[in-house]
Amino acid sequence: MATTIRIGYVLEHFSTPLYIARDNGLFKETNVNVELVLCPGGTGEMTSKLQEGSLDLAIALTEGLVAGISKGQDWYKIVGTYVDKPLCWALSAGKDSKHNSVDTLKKTNVAISRFGSGSHIMAFVLADKRGWLEDGEPPFDFTVLHNFKAMRDAVNDGSCDYFMWETFTTKPFHDSGEVKRIGDITPPWPAFMFAAHTHLLSDETKKKGLKDVLAAIQKATHLFLKQKEDESVKLVMETFNYPKEEDVHSWFKTVSYPDNNHQVSRDALDVTLKTLLKAKVIDGPAKKAEDLVDNSVAELA
Repeated sequence: MATTIRIGYVLEHFSTPLYIARDNGLFKETNVNVELVLCPGGTGEMTSKLQEGSLDLAIALTEGLVAGISKGQDWYKIVGTYVDKPLCWALSAGKDSKHNSVDTLKKTNVAISRFGSGSHIMAFVLADKRGWLEDGEPPFDFTVLHNFKAMRDAVNDGSCDYFMWETFTTKPFHDSGEVKRIGDITPPWPAFMFAAHTHLLSDETKKKGLKDVLAAIQKATHLFLKQKEDESVKLVMETFNYPKEEDVHSWFKTVSYPDNNHQVSRDALDVTLKTLLKAKVIDGPAKKAEDLVDNSVAELA
């Protein structure tokens, strides 16, 4: 019986190689039954689905995975790197909001997708950078809204003051005037990593299937980056309904997928751990990078 691997992902331009792998038969070549599972709630939703057993592999934000494992989420391990450049987060307020910059955001209400998501964690990273954690008081209140549209609605109806979401995904709504861009923040670690449920890692047959699936995704990322830029940009626009071609060209010039997606930078994980500790997203004693990663997939012959 063929192994089934259910992959959680977010509906963003970064996910284009997953569609390439599916539509070009790269997943079929692995003899693994691959199911792509859309998770609009982002990393928090994916770690919850991993826990309940409805996902086997997640492509999730590095900071969310590191924070989750550090807080005792022991049902998954990091097994590779999907996007090896940092993610730029845009800060957005309502179109008629009194907030015009980051300066006025302390002690405000932040719209987030879920606790433990990137939109939640990055608020603390922002607070740390601004020195808003030094008095020991919570820098923000949080409202969980589960998805991007609800967050946009919340800043416009005044129930929340701002939210954080990936820059290029948010830009069409800045351009249209639906929400207002008031700043951005970029953390010093790779944007997305692969996290596998421990049941995959404890079964040699499933683990071999996982390695083959990761190889198929890597081949798809190579195709995405190596084919003519206009072709890749057109694919992103058609798949994700982005309105401005120049925005996709700008993003395409910045995105980077690793040559070997089985590898995980220990230095990057150390930086993530130190930053999350400083921002009080996680408590000590700190885990080490090796506590977060399972190398057994990469080590398979």
